[in-house]
Amino acid sequence: MAVPQSLAYRALDRHVIHGQADEIAFAGHGRPMTYAQLLHDSACIAGAMREIGVAEGTTVRLDISARREHVIALMACVRLAAELDEGADFVLSGEPVILRTPVTEVPWDVLVRAGRIDPAPAPETDPEGYEQRLATAHGDILIALIAGDTLT
Repeated sequence: MAVPQSLAYRALDRHVIHGQADEIAFAGHGRPMTYAQLLHDSACIAGAMREIGVAEGTTVRLDISARREHVIALMACVRLAAELDEGADFVLSGEPVILRTPVTEVPWDVLVRAGRIDPAPAPETDPEGYEQRLATAHGDILIALIAGDTLT
């Protein structure tokens, strides 16, 4: 079985698997979050989003002012290979954060709890050009996580 090389795997899973689970991934704005916590939370959010209909190529807009939730939501979208764009049918926004879809609204805490049932794994590979598209808008976050650094 080939080792996954997707952006999600390289930014989170790889660090947890190779002993950095308890290293701080995010240290800004409130309590610190380890790589294991970021992996868990983003996989749970991704699992819930997947059940609501977000899949590879689905367009999602992130309009989240809280940096911690923004990072988690970004990595959840990366786990699903969702595209990020302003003209999306799926929008994560507000404070507290709510996922707005064409048919419903789901609060952040419900997404986290619902996603624990079946968290989303990292894909083995990314769609063609996916990493480059995301790096344009979120390169600062992605580069730091891939390097195993701490975000602030």
